[in-house]
Amino acid sequence: MNKHLLRKMKSALIASFLLPVLMGIYTIFEGDLTDNSSFLIIVFFFAVAGNFLYGIPVSFLVDSITIKVTKLQFLLSGFLHIIFAFISFVIIEGFNTFAIICAALFFLSEEWQKGIKQNFNWKQMIVKCIFVVGFTVLAVYSSFYMQKLLEKKTNEYYLIPSGYVGEVTVIYDIKDESKADKVGDYNVIKINADGYGLTALPEPEGTHNNKYFYVDDEGRREKIDKKCIHIGSSGSTSNDDREFYYSSFTVIDSNCTDHFSTYGSQYLEDHSIDVEEILQREGFEDFGF
Repeated sequence: MNKHLLRKMKSALIASFLLPVLMGIYTIFEGDLTDNSSFLIIVFFFAVAGNFLYGIPVSFLVDSITIKVTKLQFLLSGFLHIIFAFISFVIIEGFNTFAIICAALFFLSEEWQKGIKQNFNWKQMIVKCIFVVGFTVLAVYSSFYMQKLLEKKTNEYYLIPSGYVGEVTVIYDIKDESKADKVGDYNVIKINADGYGLTALPEPEGTHNNKYFYVDDEGRREKIDKKCIHIGSSGSTSNDDREFYYSSFTVIDSNCTDHFSTYGSQYLEDHSIDVEEILQREGFEDFGF
């Protein structure tokens, strides 16, 4: 077998092994390792697949790019290994942070194998490793920033009748509804006195980045604290003609806590209307009412 390929295969295996080991050490300080042991095994197998299917070909490509570089070859090669791992974001999105760490481990492993066959200089290797770790940290933080920048957000602006307490249901993609008003980057959704609203907006995707307001008969708005909102379920229902998508949340106007926001309240009296009944009221037939 080609000695270069063999070296890279060894580097891929070492990097695949070290990634879950480092994660395991981290989880020791964060919690019970036994709860994450199965996850670490999964990480190992995915790391093996990634390193062999992507890491090794990329490493050969980097070698072909840097073969004629005499000065700073180590730093350029390490930088390119990490950059190629970074751009894997377009394929694996948020998981590319694992790819970046694997790339650094892969590269350092390969350089260590090269050094064994030469006059190995520990001091020089440590200095080089510091630079590679610096590149890695910068790439990981840049990856987190990119994820946040590209992350989808719901950006909904709810207007709820003053004093309403209970579950709120929103049904999406109702073509007969007028186009939603905008408040900055937020889409306005008006909720009626019965606790529901219909909108022409498509079903939202991404993290919740909504705003909630009570509005009185004169149009005055009072912002609702996020602790007064518990995000409920979402789903779909259908009749003979089409499928309807909906989501729900619960709003209260007193005793708002982090616990309610996270878990809701089993003691809150439920006056909500079923999605099917809402659609029946709004003139959509064949729901059995």
